[in-house]
Amino acid sequence: MESQTTRLMLDFGRRMGFDSQFFAEFLEPRTATTLKDRITIGALPRIDGVYRQDLIAPVGLDGVDNGAYARLLTSDSAYLRLEGIESYEEIKRKEGRGRLDAILLSHAHLDHTGDIMFLHTDIPLYCSRETETLVEVIDEVTSFRSEAISTTQNEISIASKGCTPRAPQPSRDKKDLRRTTHAMTDGEATKIGDFNVRLIQVDHSVPGAASLVLEIDGRKLLYTGDIRFHGTHPMKIDDYIQKTGGGIDIMICEGTRIDSHSVMTEELVKEKISQKVAQTKGLVFVDFSWKDTTRYETVKQVAIDKKRTFVINARLAYILHRLGIYPREEEPVRVFLKRKGTALYSPADYNKQKHEYGLSTDWKEPPIDDTHYKNGLTAQQIMENPGKYILMLSFFDLGQIFDLADSDGKIPDSWFIRAQCEPFSDEMEIDEERMINWLDRFRIGYDLGETRLPNGCKNASCEKLRPRMDRSHVSGHASRPELLELISKLKPRVLMPVHTPNAHSFVSLADDVEKSTGHRMKLILPELDKTYDI
Repeated sequence: MESQTTRLMLDFGRRMGFDSQFFAEFLEPRTATTLKDRITIGALPRIDGVYRQDLIAPVGLDGVDNGAYARLLTSDSAYLRLEGIESYEEIKRKEGRGRLDAILLSHAHLDHTGDIMFLHTDIPLYCSRETETLVEVIDEVTSFRSEAISTTQNEISIASKGCTPRAPQPSRDKKDLRRTTHAMTDGEATKIGDFNVRLIQVDHSVPGAASLVLEIDGRKLLYTGDIRFHGTHPMKIDDYIQKTGGGIDIMICEGTRIDSHSVMTEELVKEKISQKVAQTKGLVFVDFSWKDTTRYETVKQVAIDKKRTFVINARLAYILHRLGIYPREEEPVRVFLKRKGTALYSPADYNKQKHEYGLSTDWKEPPIDDTHYKNGLTAQQIMENPGKYILMLSFFDLGQIFDLADSDGKIPDSWFIRAQCEPFSDEMEIDEERMINWLDRFRIGYDLGETRLPNGCKNASCEKLRPRMDRSHVSGHASRPELLELISKLKPRVLMPVHTPNAHSFVSLADDVEKSTGHRMKLILPELDKTYDI
């Protein structure tokens, strides 16, 4: 969004579907040229005055010459140039300021945060306090880092000794870069250049999600972000409209589920999980996103109702701790202590994943927080009476199943509940099939769901079709009926759908709005690399 003097960016996330067409776990953009590689392949847009200079060419190149090693590239090499793009620093030197004044972040999912790291850290970030915390936590405890707030400078140094003296190498002491963040509360407004920006917290599958209302020259723009109206504490559509203040001129609306008419509530998810737990004599496994604190509360309530202990993973425990909602001692929630490294439960086994040991990722100074090591439950403790527990188990935790099996390699009377979204990429389809293989091998019960046929395929009995498990899950996104009601009541002058697999479905939705209300709006289906004057 931009006016005559102010430019704002609404999220800057990783293009997950596009990325997966080119990159995989062991095929990533090269570390030293990640910005150039992503722009070249089209994963990032060509925008002047927003990207960091050190990502265009590493800091330290001026000290590189090829006197010692003839094959060294020097700073004037074409391989180090991004043709046709000027960095934030270059534009600032010429114009006195960069081309971007602020980033407005709706929530902490990677498809909204994942490419902020490429933007210069002088550009401030505005979001909710929970989103700020969650962005930092994800970077601390996972390898899927956005580095949206804290990152390091891309720099090289010259080796002074060793087998290859005077050779350039990635610097071991990189400069820390930190972006200024402005944490906003629900309903809070702030002035950013020409724009008045107001944050509205909404219900989504991660805490802290928000919509944003921008006002300028008497006009109002609403960016919904990712939103739903059917979670544990859902905001009613009328309440949401009231919080926006109405009178929306331009609505940028998410449409993830524009073609879905089903509305599953979190309460129905709870009932479905509760039924399965009641029917299971032994250990219950449940899989859901460790960032989904709503689903955590749902399963915790089931555990309370069924008099079981809910055993969560350490990542979720760390999020709860950082958000100030860590379970109280009297609550039936414990943390699972993994067996890893030496497989002896040695404290040294948790050096690389410090959050597995306790509620701290900082081991610089003793004493080390040992909350999980001291109070967590091991597989052996769980298997002493498996019917007392509900154990959180993700795809990446499947290796722990070996310690939960009996001498025959089985986990009798057990059940697995998939409280996670359906696969939306080839990699996730393959992982789902692998997970089913594990469950079958260890005799863990589960329900199969409907196997979806690829577009154009009519052979429902094809052996190559991958099975899917039944879900106990509610989406983090509004359905078509909910979007229709929302837009019909808001009556924006201009509607622009984003974050959707089928923007053209908004054509019929706009027609439905006009038929039911008489309101006709301008529909813009955004195109890549196109600017809109609205």
